Amino acid sequence: MTKCDKTLFQSLKILLKVTKMPDQKTTSEKKLVKKPNYADILCGMGESRVMFRWRSSLWKLLWQELLAYTATFILISMVYRYTLTMEQQVQLEKLIRWCRHQSTGLPITFLLGFYVSLVVKRWWEQYCKLPWPDTVAIYLKGLVVGQPGKQRVMARVIRRTVIRYCLLAYILCIRRLSSRLKKRFPNMFELVKTGIVRSDEAMRIGNEESTEMYGSRWWIPLKWAIEVLTRAKKDGYINSAPGYSHLMGRLSEFRGALTEVATYGYLPVPLVYTQVVHLAVYVYFAVSLIGEQWIIWRKPGDEEVDLYYPIFMTVRFLFIFGWLRVAETLYNPFGEDDEDFELNELLNRHFKVAMTIVDEHEDPPELKKDIFWNQVDPELIEHPELDVEEVLVDYKEDFIFH
Repeated sequence: MTKCDKTLFQSLKILLKVTKMPDQKTTSEKKLVKKPNYADILCGMGESRVMFRWRSSLWKLLWQELLAYTATFILISMVYRYTLTMEQQVQLEKLIRWCRHQSTGLPITFLLGFYVSLVVKRWWEQYCKLPWPDTVAIYLKGLVVGQPGKQRVMARVIRRTVIRYCLLAYILCIRRLSSRLKKRFPNMFELVKTGIVRSDEAMRIGNEESTEMYGSRWWIPLKWAIEVLTRAKKDGYINSAPGYSHLMGRLSEFRGALTEVATYGYLPVPLVYTQVVHLAVYVYFAVSLIGEQWIIWRKPGDEEVDLYYPIFMTVRFLFIFGWLRVAETLYNPFGEDDEDFELNELLNRHFKVAMTIVDEHEDPPELKKDIFWNQVDPELIEHPELDVEEVLVDYKEDFIFH
């Protein structure tokens, strides 16, 4: 900042202090006043509001099935009560008691609990194994350097090229699993249009439309990245041999993580286990349509409560079918359901952050002593002695007015 700019900002600071109203509060004195949220008042606060959400909720997943099941139950009840003769009702009541007795032996909670825990575990592991390019970008920024001049420019080209190859491999690998990325990048031509790959590079990679399990060549960009770094080491852009070894290790970890994620997509939960769980749930609730019917009260010893609507069966339906729908929703996390991974936003984040790390847009802030200098027991609290306006004087005009 020039001397003229500093003089101008000092004048602006004086003007701000002069024009400040007497009753105006400074920034440190302002209190945050939270406006009342009517949704909080109507639906409750905290965890209670979870029950009233619609997106990704139990109600959104099950309302159609619950409505159809309840209507079927009530229809059977009406036929039993108003259509059948007395003798037919007695025979149906025997069937109701038999179904009720037999349904109690199905290990439905054990089968479903184990299956859901397996699916949720796979869902979380697949997200955790998705590689992030930040570590590779940090190693590139710290190791691939050059002397001021043409070498500095070439070092920047090397860093940007390597990180671009990493992101290209990420896209080519994950788009085979993710319907969101497949819609965004349906073919190599769309990737060329985004600039993540050049046309000559796309020709060398190939069409990438094979549906075979191991037909993709997504590992080719990582091979190029290794060759670029090997040449950079030979040309003197990487001076540390241990650093070069660690950088190769980070690239290998990046490739390994992509391989593990792809393996999850290629090898799903065994079909027979999924079929057993679904068959058990459907048979259980099919039997419950008869076994949970309320028997007409005729004499002492019969059921004392005679209701038309299946209250507890509805709760049981929400529990068990909700559990099953959770497993179905999380079974393929690379789809387009509410709970599936939003890979487009994640990819945009990776591209922006990684390219920013390896680039040279601006120098780091000037080294200065912090306000905790020489303090024996520093505390992270508000310091009234800090004048915010005095700090802003050292910043540019945009930071003052915006």
